[in-house]
Amino acid sequence: MDKEVLTLKSKAALDCVICDRCCKYRGDIRLTPINVLEISKYLKISIREFIDKYTMELEGEAPEIVIKTVGEDRVCVFNNSNNYKCNVHKFRPIQCVMFPLFPIDVKNDLFINMGTCIKQTNKKTTVNKWLNKDKIYKRNKDIYLKWIKLVEELQFKWNNISNEDKIRIREILFLEYDLKKNFRKQVSLNIDKIVKEYIEGV
Repeated sequence: MDKEVLTLKSKAALDCVICDRCCKYRGDIRLTPINVLEISKYLKISIREFIDKYTMELEGEAPEIVIKTVGEDRVCVFNNSNNYKCNVHKFRPIQCVMFPLFPIDVKNDLFINMGTCIKQTNKKTTVNKWLNKDKIYKRNKDIYLKWIKLVEELQFKWNNISNEDKIRIREILFLEYDLKKNFRKQVSLNIDKIVKEYIEGV
């Protein structure tokens, strides 16, 4: 039977008992530029250090990067193995914010509950409360949608872009920022730059 499509007002069996189910067997947690900036600032390290230490490129995926994993169970590098808590929880990627909800249409806030979180009670929570308990979803939704659109457009042209330009695109999208200035404005401008130079111009 098909799973019910949920809106922000929908109530669903959503709960967190601080296990590590959402942090194991990963290697697929994609980072947007806004994630890179927020987490770098939170960890008080440079963007370059964050990229080098905590991320890896997705081969053949334009131009995405993911959080590194550790061990045979491919545990997210930010998972604290002692208490299962996320070391960057306040600024975790929107993919982690949504889990275990699967986005059907983020623009219109439509999801399905994959039911993979352990629940200890029958209490239900609204999707809105689940997504916005620390305001990450609301804060970054617009720039996330702009990022997704860019990635989709780049994928069609990626094989025709030179390796030199691919490196340059990644530099613009993930490295050329000032951690003391407005993140969303900078990311938006860099996305616009890529669209103008490498999508409309190719």
